Amino acid sequence: MEPESVLAAAAALLTELGETAGLRKDLTAILADPEGVDSDTLADDVVSAVLAHPEAVMRFEELLEPTEARRAARRAEVLAAAGPAASAPVLESAADPSVCCGYPRIEAPGEVVAGWEFSIVVGLSPEIIGSVVGNPLRSEACSRPLTVTVQTLAEGFTLVEGDWTADLRVTDTERYPCRVLRVRADSKGRRVRSGTLHVVYSVAGEVVGLGVRSIAVVSEPTALGECAESAAGAPRALLLPRGDEPADLTVTILPSERPGRFLFQYQSPHVRVPGLPDECYVGEDAPQYAISLINRMASRKGRPDLMAFMTGLGKEITDVMPTRLWSVLAEVAEAVSPRVPTVLLQSSEAYIPWELAVVPDTPAGDRPAFLGCQVTLGRWVLADRRITVPPPMVVRAASMTVISGVYQTDGWQRLREAELEAATLRASYGATSVEASLSDVISYFRDGPIAGIVHFAGHGQHTEGGWDNGLVMVDGMTLDPTTVKAYDFPGETFVFLNACKASAVQGAFGGYAGLVQAFLYVGACAVVSPLWSLDDRDARCLALAFYHRVLGGEKPAEVMRSLRAAARDDADLASSALAYQFFGHPHMQVERVGQFCATGGDAA
Repeated sequence: MEPESVLAAAAALLTELGETAGLRKDLTAILADPEGVDSDTLADDVVSAVLAHPEAVMRFEELLEPTEARRAARRAEVLAAAGPAASAPVLESAADPSVCCGYPRIEAPGEVVAGWEFSIVVGLSPEIIGSVVGNPLRSEACSRPLTVTVQTLAEGFTLVEGDWTADLRVTDTERYPCRVLRVRADSKGRRVRSGTLHVVYSVAGEVVGLGVRSIAVVSEPTALGECAESAAGAPRALLLPRGDEPADLTVTILPSERPGRFLFQYQSPHVRVPGLPDECYVGEDAPQYAISLINRMASRKGRPDLMAFMTGLGKEITDVMPTRLWSVLAEVAEAVSPRVPTVLLQSSEAYIPWELAVVPDTPAGDRPAFLGCQVTLGRWVLADRRITVPPPMVVRAASMTVISGVYQTDGWQRLREAELEAATLRASYGATSVEASLSDVISYFRDGPIAGIVHFAGHGQHTEGGWDNGLVMVDGMTLDPTTVKAYDFPGETFVFLNACKASAVQGAFGGYAGLVQAFLYVGACAVVSPLWSLDDRDARCLALAFYHRVLGGEKPAEVMRSLRAAARDDADLASSALAYQFFGHPHMQVERVGQFCATGGDAA
């Protein structure tokens, strides 16, 4: 609030107060001799005096200038939150008791004063809470009682009462349980700073969703109301366990309030995991690092130091990851031995190829030390509200569509291996062809039907800050991520982008953008794509081997892991195999249904 508004309201209030009112004496003393005192200090003193007399707060708010009305209402919210901890109100159950559903419940004031205590309510809600990003936790066949573990990540806040991690018991009589935490906002030396509450929901070690709530932290009461209301986004799904096998370890990577830093949170059905997150510093130049990695990989193709270079890159990535991650992973691996552990890495960090990290103290064996070879790894994008958490577990594919063509445009080499790849998929699986011209692809996305497997074989391009990044069409035009987002994939869809640099990302509104994110945004259940440039023949062989095994019943994440591991004795093939990233649940499967089951399907 402006100091002039505060002083005007104080002067008006003085004329209304009785001679014996305690507040009148306080305000008179403050305003009696304003000479030599700056207006900000006077305003601070006035607000402190008024807050010490709750009976006068409402009238003081009324006397503020109209522009201060919104800020005054929000101050009342802060004052209420600063009172003693109380039990959270019980929310009504849904009308249909057979349906188990809920939304993230994170109740907290929009603004708090540093050093003041306030309450946070975390749990489940039967309806959307406007200031919380999150949407329904739902299952038509939910068995109760059910224990939902709620982990609150609140960087920059100190816990005063309660636990950051709580088990909530969902029963027929209490379907929307919650817990109340008392916390205190830490001072960071800024007049106004943005704080974020992340709440991770899990059941038996499986992450079933996330909730996010923003809070403005101000250094003093007079700064209340200087932040605009946080915009409520589209909800993010919370899904109850579907009877499927959870990942052995789920690593959730969330942004820290400090630039260049991320928080690592762990869940596992097998071992006890740390309750508090680990922090890692990846630096503020991660986008430049990713571009550099892509370019350096291209420059080392065919060189004798290629494998050594990839190992060095992996160690650099390992060095920025939390050391405790590796001890947790080792415990999980021991618990599931001799099976290869499955890891779901769901991340708000867009640029680092975590698959390349070299796992410390890896015993010599058949598997290279890269994380993407040691574990069955699935990545997932957390940076978009339209992408559900957790990832889908199955794609029931009734068809395959191949987007490909003959490149005859200046500047783009003809890809005979990609043409052969497309022909093999048509012959082996009865795939439908779509010409890789921009007009034909746009017509396909617009008119469909889009479902099953969508495979692109062709050129891709990505440069730092490039305005035309994306999939290159045979007519020389580019299908970029923003154009993809204009459409919807209503059916279960598995997307394979066999194009150079298709996994590369770029910033959009400070977030996570690129082809992978765009296809997940429109509804794809999983995406496979390479991060850097590939040898055309390697790309064809790896794609055909992938489909031969996946459409034979193997899980895509495990197939990608074994293809990476199998290439260890051929550095060039290994560099191609390690380029591929799988975005999807590590236990996800592709099931052939309908006429697609009748195709021969030996593309290896």
